[in-house]
Amino acid sequence: MSHRCLWPGCNAIVLDHSWGCRGHWHRLPGNIRSWIGRAYRAGIDTDTHPTESYLKAHAAALAWILEYEQQHAAAKEARDAHNRVQ
Repeated sequence: MSHRCLWPGCNAIVLDHSWGCRGHWHRLPGNIRSWIGRAYRAGIDTDTHPTESYLKAHAAALAWILEYEQQHAAAKEARDAHNRVQ
């Protein structure tokens, strides 16, 4: 079985026991990856009863991703503005 990477906007297909594609999984901070790993249990991807810990870990990952993407968007805007001025 497989599912889409859980990083918002990523369409990569990954195995059920994986949270996301290799690139996005390794972009997450180690403490969040560890939390997801500790909270994971076999079958969590196919049933409708994820553990509270897994839900919290996934929510933490999504919150971190939002902040990460906002910071990178702001940095890109600053670079683009700098390049337009030159």
